[in-house]
Amino acid sequence: MRVITMIVIVSILLVISIIDFKIKIIPNQLNVLLFISGIWSGFVFQEVTFLSRFLGVFSVSIPMFILAILCSGGLGGGDVKLMAASGVLLGIKWNIFAACAGLLLGGLYGFFLLITKRAKRKDCFALGPFLCIGIAVVFFRYIFMKV
Repeated sequence: MRVITMIVIVSILLVISIIDFKIKIIPNQLNVLLFISGIWSGFVFQEVTFLSRFLGVFSVSIPMFILAILCSGGLGGGDVKLMAASGVLLGIKWNIFAACAGLLLGGLYGFFLLITKRAKRKDCFALGPFLCIGIAVVFFRYIFMKV
């Protein structure tokens, strides 16, 4: 059951990454699917407590939401909802870690685009794929592999 759950979650993250990379939108249906998968994973991966999962919903998404409002155009609503859904999956501690990893990867990618002159300072790119990488790595390393 653990392997099937892992495959489903990674598949959802992969589809989110591809769609966001191509059209810069994360469909709500995929965020809901990840949220439901996170609830299901609570029964399969009991290493993360219910309270941690509940707090994980808000741990990253609320600061990202505030940042999205303050810096219009910087973050999209799909990114905020993605991190809320991943909070159910990872719990508070690992969700923060996944967000930091995803933001670091996205920042490095943005820096690469700037120094290679493939983008200008005001250009935007999809952050979702990098957040998904952070979520997948943390989920695989700290939850799936922890037996």
